[in-house]
Amino acid sequence: MSSISPAIAKKRVRKIGGSPLNQLGSFLFVLPYLIVFALFLAYPIIFGISVSLQHWNPMIGSGGFVGLGQYLGLFNMQSLTAQIFWTSFMNTAIFVVISVPFLVGVPLILAYLIYNAPVKGFFRAIFFFPSILSATSVMAVWAWLLQTQGGPINQIFGLHIPWLVRQPWAWVSIDLVTVWWSMGFNLIIIYAGITQISDTTISAAAIDGAGFLRTFRSIVVPQLRNVLSVVFIMSTIASFNLFAQPFLLTGGGPGQSTTSLSQEIYNQGFGLNHMGSASAMAFMMGLILAAVSFVQYFMVREGRS
Repeated sequence: MSSISPAIAKKRVRKIGGSPLNQLGSFLFVLPYLIVFALFLAYPIIFGISVSLQHWNPMIGSGGFVGLGQYLGLFNMQSLTAQIFWTSFMNTAIFVVISVPFLVGVPLILAYLIYNAPVKGFFRAIFFFPSILSATSVMAVWAWLLQTQGGPINQIFGLHIPWLVRQPWAWVSIDLVTVWWSMGFNLIIIYAGITQISDTTISAAAIDGAGFLRTFRSIVVPQLRNVLSVVFIMSTIASFNLFAQPFLLTGGGPGQSTTSLSQEIYNQGFGLNHMGSASAMAFMMGLILAAVSFVQYFMVREGRS
């Protein structure tokens, strides 16, 4: 094989790399993103790590360097901070286990029903509408609807259920509101996946005698496996970040039974002014969530192979 002359090689390198002016132009296109990334992502992360290694009070600043002490303290079950952290983590885990199946299953069923409905656009808009509302407005309305005394839901159905002040009703209320509020986004994703299924496949199933439910179970769900995997992971991540629902509906009660991990981080940082401890909790939560997402990713990948 003939060797490439130095002149040709130099010309190819110059062609691949481009002139310095072109490189500068490319950098200028990326520069706005780099600035936003540095200001709103990189700097807060670095500053948060720094705060988590100190006794930090927002009023006086650093109260001394403690290194990994606040991280290690989260595993010392003799300390009140560790007990509160793991209790709120278990509350969050309970919510994830309860809510995620509904956040995937209900939109899946509704998306298939809408796909076979005559007025698709209307129903898509109706079910997606709650997801664009603010958390404050949604929780204010539902807190009124679910009042034990004089709440419309108890009055209409002749009930006397303490929706927001007793267990298990407090978790039922939070899950009900969460599904109603946030399932619209998942519904749109799943509906888009259903539209990608070949009409020929569904028509062939109908010719073979498959009914509505059989087509859903044997054709639609298997074809949506990849889409449902993505929705499942996204719903898990979103559920781990539970905050507004218990904060505005139950206040974390009754007792501390619905206090989520995000809410406890907020309480530590802005209620008790323990910013160092709150930052350590936040990064620990991030590590746990990353581990859960990592496991889910490999489970999904194994399922596809």
